[in-house]
Amino acid sequence: MASLSDVSQALFLFGGQRPWLPPAWHTSDDRVRGGSSTSSLTVLPNNCALFKGHLDIETLGGAGFASQFQSAALQQDEKDAVDKGVWNLSAYDGLEIDVGAGDGKVYTLIVKDQQPQEKRHDGRKRADINWEAELRTSETGDNGSGEGGGGKKFWVPWTALKPTYRGKEKENAGELKTDEVRRIGFMMRSYFGTQQGDFRLQLRSISARTRPPGIAETIQG
Repeated sequence: MASLSDVSQALFLFGGQRPWLPPAWHTSDDRVRGGSSTSSLTVLPNNCALFKGHLDIETLGGAGFASQFQSAALQQDEKDAVDKGVWNLSAYDGLEIDVGAGDGKVYTLIVKDQQPQEKRHDGRKRADINWEAELRTSETGDNGSGEGGGGKKFWVPWTALKPTYRGKEKENAGELKTDEVRRIGFMMRSYFGTQQGDFRLQLRSISARTRPPGIAETIQG
């Protein structure tokens, strides 16, 4: 893991000094509840990634979600970012999300610190607590390079991540265990019918940092 002398530097989890793939990100769309939304995360040039898909709100009557997740347990640990299947980010103050070309939609950053529970008897995954922050993107063009035209950086301090359960704020959830971060993901959701259709967001990097970068937009808790 990063030593105390190293924490002034960014610890890249994806992008930057680390690849987005392999392994493949895990898809979690509303199809598990009978919906029709789809999503994918693919690699672009310059070690960027593209989170895209289609958010359908008709099938579930105004609701819908599409998301991609990656697990620390599956990531390569040649740079000592992963220890015993978790990211130990306790030496850092939050995450910087660097995005490229966007579509102006609101995306959700999700962090999980719980081990995945056993599936239900019908084969569906059991819900667990998400720690979430909203990322309001700008509508920017795609220059085809994988970096996007424009973009922005979001600074997400740990205090900005709010616990939710099945989409609703969870009371008495305790605190995010930053020394046991197990999964990180992005979600596109309908927000009760206010968002739908095709979506695409270029992702440059996700990194843990000890202080907010000066040019990043700070997400408030």
